[in-house]
Amino acid sequence: MSIEKYSPDELIVRDRVKTRFSETEILSTPITMKENSLRLYQGKTPMWAPFSIGEYNSFMLDCDPENRARAADPGHGVDGYGVEWVFVKEAGGAMVKPGAPKCPDINEWEKYLTVPDPDTWDWEDCYNRNKHLIRDDRLTYISVPGCLFERLIAVMDFQYAAVALIDDDQKEGVHRFFRTVVEVHKKFYKNVKKWFNADIVNFNDDWGSQRAEFFSVDTAREMLLPYTTELGEYVHSLGMYWDLHCCGFVENFVPLFIEEHMDSWGGQALNDKYKLKQMYGDRFIFTDGPKVGPDATEEEMDAAVAEFMATSGADNRILVDGRMMNPVLRKKIYEASRKNYDRLVAEGKAIL
Repeated sequence: MSIEKYSPDELIVRDRVKTRFSETEILSTPITMKENSLRLYQGKTPMWAPFSIGEYNSFMLDCDPENRARAADPGHGVDGYGVEWVFVKEAGGAMVKPGAPKCPDINEWEKYLTVPDPDTWDWEDCYNRNKHLIRDDRLTYISVPGCLFERLIAVMDFQYAAVALIDDDQKEGVHRFFRTVVEVHKKFYKNVKKWFNADIVNFNDDWGSQRAEFFSVDTAREMLLPYTTELGEYVHSLGMYWDLHCCGFVENFVPLFIEEHMDSWGGQALNDKYKLKQMYGDRFIFTDGPKVGPDATEEEMDAAVAEFMATSGADNRILVDGRMMNPVLRKKIYEASRKNYDRLVAEGKAIL
């Protein structure tokens, strides 16, 4: 376990990598980004607070028909469940083609939907086309499109999906559908481990709006938790970590995330991450970052970084939200958290 003290030479840029959001500078770190991120997921103290963007080999695999269907090019397509998607340039993402939902009755979903089989996809070709992007110094992170509730929305439309979760006459059909979706995801996870030796896979399911959760904790426990818990156990059995993408104000669900065996969550800033970390930080990894605008002055950046290191970043056990972060701010966070590591080691507070 390296406890090498910080040196300003670490800020020397030794490489650059492209991400989905920007180009990221790779600094002259004393250990690899992979080693550092693993410390976080293994319950140890990272030498610097890892960044959620730029420090992973991150993929959305095009052997998945949904990723092809939702891509900007050609801008439309049909996913493995038979749902047609269209890319909306103004929104920077895809949506289900407006009109009649693919599945008008969830109790008879088998009549309307197809079921994708990841075991039949050409994984070897997919790996060969992407292997040049995999760097040994970074964790490999594989993203998955919409999972349970989002999958239900895609086949039914939101208003009908929300009702189906709580309607006693539709719950059995929902459970039967979710059981099938879980088996699809298990096959997906199994193959990304086999072909890409993934370190982290994600679960992508938005459960809230800007103001509140879409459904109650009791509904989540009844209708979703049995399946998410099973998936979490399966992911861990394959030797991978499980990252959650769940947008909206979903603070009340955090205890469920932990119960489901989620390891980390990149939730939106509208959730009080510092409060949540104080409550659950010994069992869960949160994503947070300095509260500063893209046009901030250096003085404003310094103040925001200092506040961040005094709150969510105080123990370095945090994923820094690195989306669209400028190189100056990124270096400031790196330097502050590296020096913080030295302090934690000196005070006997680092988990080594």
